[in-house]
Parts: sequence; structure tokens; C-alpha cells
Amino acid sequence: MYLFRSKVGTFCICWDGIRWHLAVNGNVLDVYDSPIAAADNVYLHVTGYMPWDRLDGIIDGPTDLSEWNFVEI
Repeated sequence: MYLFRSKVGTFCICWDGIRWHLAVNGNVLDVYDSPIAAADNVYLHVTGYMPWDRLDGIIDGPTDLSEWNFVEI
């Protein structure tokens, strides 16, 4: 699992055995074929989570998955 703590909540990219889920504060926003695609949407502020997406140009997120915190579960 990958974590990114932002001012508006904690984003998580989690594997369910089939697909990758992007969630914030425990709420799933979307599913992806790769964790890179999910991380890209966070970087681009196109997550569907308006408190984050509205911060485009104001607060930068991680530029790629390597800047997320990897946590083994």
C-alpha cells in the first residue's frame, strides 16, 4: 500500500488482488490497473475529490509513485 498525507486528507493506493484502489480518508475514489495511474491522478489533481482537486496550482502532490510512502501490510 502507498500513502500520501496531504492537507486535506490521507490518500491511499491499495491492491485488492485484482485492481488498485485510490482512496482518501478510507473512501474509495476510483480503481486503476496500476498504482502509477492512481498516483498520476493525484499529481494532476484529477481524483474526483474536490477538496484536493481544487488545490491544483496551489499545493503540489508527489510527482510520481516513488515519492509516496510504501507500507507493507
